[in-house]
Amino acid sequence: MTTEAQQPEASGENDVWEAIAAFEQILEAMPEDTASLAVLAHAYGEIGDHAKAIDYLVRLGSILLKQEDVAAAVELLEKLTPYEADERIGELQSRIRTLVAGSMDEISSSASDPGASTAEEVDIDALCQFKVAEELSLAWNLMESGELTQDEYASVVQDLTELSSVDDDATVSVLHVLEARAFKGIDRIMSALVRDSATPFISLMDIEFQFQAVKLLPLQFCSVRGAIGFESVTEDLLVALLNPFDPQLRLDVEQVSGKKCHFYLARPSEFDALLKRYQQTMEEDDFEES
Repeated sequence: MTTEAQQPEASGENDVWEAIAAFEQILEAMPEDTASLAVLAHAYGEIGDHAKAIDYLVRLGSILLKQEDVAAAVELLEKLTPYEADERIGELQSRIRTLVAGSMDEISSSASDPGASTAEEVDIDALCQFKVAEELSLAWNLMESGELTQDEYASVVQDLTELSSVDDDATVSVLHVLEARAFKGIDRIMSALVRDSATPFISLMDIEFQFQAVKLLPLQFCSVRGAIGFESVTEDLLVALLNPFDPQLRLDVEQVSGKKCHFYLARPSEFDALLKRYQQTMEEDDFEES
C-alpha cells in the first residue's frame, strides 16, 4: 500500500503510478517476468520508495539465480550497490558472486581441456529476446530530462507494454511509438539522444545496401533488438540502432557479429525500410536456392 508520504505531489505524476500499477498487474499473471521486475525496481527507486525497490530487486535476483543467468546477474550487481546496506541485498550480492565464481571455474576447466572447443558459443535465441526494461528506462530518462511530459511518458509506457506483449518479431522501441503517434517533438528528441549519448545520426536512406554486411546480424536479432548492420569498413561493422543508451545491446551486437562495431542512431521508419530490404533479400536467396 502506498503511504501518504509516497503519494505524488503533482497530479501529473499519477500517470507514473498508473504505469507502475500496470506492471504489477503483469506480475500477477507472470510472477517471474524479469523485465517487469526490473522496471518496477527502477521506478520505485526513482520515486524514493526504496523498500519497494529492494523487494523487487530481491525477487529479480532470486529468479536470475534460479535460472543461472550469469550475464544478467552480473548486470544486476551494479543496480544493487545503492542498497547494499540492506541485509537481503548483501546476501543477494554474495549469492550472485558465488554464481559468477562457479561460472569462471567452469570456463577455466573448459579451457584446460584439450578436447574443448576454443570458439565461444553464442546463444542466439537468448540474445533475440526483447528487452522492454531498456526501452522503458529510455522513456523514463526522456521524461526526467524534460523531453517528454508526464502524460506523454505514460502514453509511451502504455504503448510499449501493449506492443511488447504481442507475440511476434516486430521491432518495438520508444522511437517507433513516438513516430507512430506523429509526435511533433521527435526531431528534438533525436537530437537530444545524439547529444547525450555521443552517438552520431545516420540517414539509412542515403546508404548503399550491402547485404554481406547486413547479414552479419541475424534477421530476428535485428528486428527484436532494434540494431542492424549496414556497412563494413575494413574489418569493422557500422551498425544503426534505436536505443543508444542500451550498453548491453552494443556488447551483444559485437558478440553476435564477431566484429568491432561503430554505432549510429537511425530514424525508426528508415530502420524498418532497411530491415524490410534485408528480409526481401533473404527470401529471394531462399527462392533461388530452392
